[in-house]
Amino acid sequence: MNQIKDLKDKGGRDKLPCFFNNKSRFLYLCLFLLFMSLTLNLLIKVSSAQEIKEAAIDERTVTGTGIIVKENIDLARNEAISQAFLKAIEEYLIQKLGSQGMANNFQRLYEEILSRTKEEIQDYQIISEFRTDRYFRILMKVRVNKAVLEQKLEKIGLLGIDDIQVDVLFLVLEKKEAFPAIYWWGDPSKQTSFTQTELTLSRVFEDRGFRVINRSFFTPEESFDRGMLNLILSDEQAVKWGKLLSAQIVVSGEAQVSETSRASVYLKAIRVVDGTIIAQGYREGISDSNLRDDRSSIELAINNWANDMISHIIDVVKPAQKSINEIIIIIKGLKSYRELRDFKEFLKKKFPEIRSVIERSLKRGLIKMSVEVNGDSKGLAEKILNHPKRPFSFEINGLSDQGFTLVIR
Repeated sequence: MNQIKDLKDKGGRDKLPCFFNNKSRFLYLCLFLLFMSLTLNLLIKVSSAQEIKEAAIDERTVTGTGIIVKENIDLARNEAISQAFLKAIEEYLIQKLGSQGMANNFQRLYEEILSRTKEEIQDYQIISEFRTDRYFRILMKVRVNKAVLEQKLEKIGLLGIDDIQVDVLFLVLEKKEAFPAIYWWGDPSKQTSFTQTELTLSRVFEDRGFRVINRSFFTPEESFDRGMLNLILSDEQAVKWGKLLSAQIVVSGEAQVSETSRASVYLKAIRVVDGTIIAQGYREGISDSNLRDDRSSIELAINNWANDMISHIIDVVKPAQKSINEIIIIIKGLKSYRELRDFKEFLKKKFPEIRSVIERSLKRGLIKMSVEVNGDSKGLAEKILNHPKRPFSFEINGLSDQGFTLVIR
C-alpha cells in the first residue's frame, strides 16, 4: 500500500524536496535556465537578422540571351546569365531613380554599378533554359542586394529619394469586366478592403520614400462635401480629400483590368497646396505567362506609370536645386498614342538639356506637355525644328517664353 510521506520533520519544520537539498543539482538547474535564456535570445537575434537581410533583397524574374560562337555553349550560357544580371540591376535602378534620373546619370551609373553587376547580385535561380543553333536563352529569378546598391548610389550622390518624406493619398477607382467599380470614398466610414491597385501603388511609392496615408483611419465625424463621394472626382474634390487627410500629394484616376493579361491606368498626381497637376499619364501593362513573370498586368501598368512619373514628382516636391525652366508644348494632329510615345522618346534622347517630359492634359487631337529644360523656350523650339531625326514632319506656331505649339503636317 502506498504511503504519503509527511514533509515535516520531527521539529515541525518544512523540508525542501531532496532535489533542492543537493546544491550541485540546484546549480545545474540554474545553468540550464541560463542556457535556455541565451539560446532563445540568440534565436530572436538570428530571426531579426534574417528579416533585415530579406528586406534588403529584391527579387526579379528576368531573361538573358547569349550568342553561340564556334559551338561554345558554355560561353553563350555565361553571357546569357550576365545579361540577366544586368537586366535585374537596370530594373532596380529605373524603379529607384525613374527613367529620367537613369538617363541623366547613365554614364556614372554604368561606370560605378552596371559594369560590375556581380557585386550587387545576392543570389539567383535558373527557372528554364533552351538553345537554338545561334542563341542560348535563359529565364532566371535574380535576387538583388538593395543594401549594396543603395550604398553605391549614396557614394555617387544619387540616393536622395529616401529623404523626401512626402505624404501621398490615393483616390484611384478599380474597374474589372462584369464587376462594379470599386472606390473607397463613396462611403468613407465603411472601411472597405484595399484593392490590388491601392496595394501596388502603396508599395511603389513607399519604395521611393513617400509616406502613404492609410485612408482607413478616416473618422466619420470629419466633415466633407457630398460631391466628394462621387465616383468620378474633379481635381478640386480630390484636393479637398487631400486637405482633409493631411496629404501633400493626391494621386487620382482609374485602373482598368480588361482581362487577366491586360490592364491600364490613367493617373494624375496633384499638389494639394495649390491644386497643380504635376504629373499625368496613361500606361498599359500586359503580363506574359510564358515568361513566368510573377507580376500581374495591373502591377506592370502601375510600374510603367511610376517609372516615368515619380522622378518628376520628386523633382517638384523637393527644394529647387538648379534653375530649370518649365515650358508648355502643345501638340496638334497626333493620330495615335504611339506617335506621342515616339515624340517623347525623341525629346528625351536627343536633347540632354531636357530634364523631364510629362503629359499635362490629353484631349482628342490635342496634347499638352510640360517640359523641364535647362534653357529657354525659343532655343528648344529651334533645336527641335532643325533636328535631322524628327519622328514626323511638323511646324511650330505661337512661340513665347512660356512655350509653343507644334502642329503636325
